[in-house]
Amino acid sequence: MTIYPERPEPFTCAICLKHCEQDRWKYAPTYDRPPVCWRCEQDFGTGQYGDLNPDRRTIKQISALAEVLRCDAYRISIGEGPLYG
Repeated sequence: MTIYPERPEPFTCAICLKHCEQDRWKYAPTYDRPPVCWRCEQDFGTGQYGDLNPDRRTIKQISALAEVLRCDAYRISIGEGPLYG
């Protein structure tokens, strides 16, 4: 029998500012993990899409945060506003 992690508390994604609450029927390895939601983790993070390994997901979240900072810095340097918020 597989033992799944506890559902994380509701949080706001650090990238898209969406409020994330876990659906109790969602597949546990794909839960949104603070501070980044699953969608932003997959869109901005580098690595294989849909990787469920917890350690690689943490690395992907860090790379997603770094990529969004890089995108926002570039957008500000060319006179545009940040991507989100």
